[in-house]
Amino acid sequence: MLEKKTLSNELVKLIPMIKEDYEWVYAAASDPKIWEQHPDTRRYSPIGFTKYFQKLIATDIPYLIIDQKTEQVIGATSFYQFNEEEKSTAIGYSFLKTEYWGGEYNKSIKKLMMDFAFEQVDKVIFHVRKGNLRSQAALSKIGATEEFEYPAEDGTGDQVQYCIRKEDYQ
Repeated sequence: MLEKKTLSNELVKLIPMIKEDYEWVYAAASDPKIWEQHPDTRRYSPIGFTKYFQKLIATDIPYLIIDQKTEQVIGATSFYQFNEEEKSTAIGYSFLKTEYWGGEYNKSIKKLMMDFAFEQVDKVIFHVRKGNLRSQAALSKIGATEEFEYPAEDGTGDQVQYCIRKEDYQ
């Protein structure tokens, strides 16, 4: 299991999340545009967000994403499905406020997380809905490659698994 600890760089700080962080995360997640390409487009609403937050907080290490300049919560992410035998972990349940899209923030967050993960694992996995073109493009930008497609467990379409292997990581 990866150690629960704060990760930071010049742009962001990732702080392990607790249940009491609900309001901070909801404030960052309440823009409908964030969830347009997600199967549950209602995650911006209190009911939709509560379902998401319960899944997020149950992951191995959920994080608040804090902008170092403003000290505001700008999103959330997590490590999940840590597999000691396969020496792998997944990164996901991630979102950023729209004003942080398309720039250096996502790349910076993923680099911070992968640098930390690759101290203990050989493979980082990402799960993305097939129709989520924004997230797929973001994964391509950081060097993730598509491994395979599979049906989503909740029956809402297909998912795509991407990965980055330690030997391919720069």
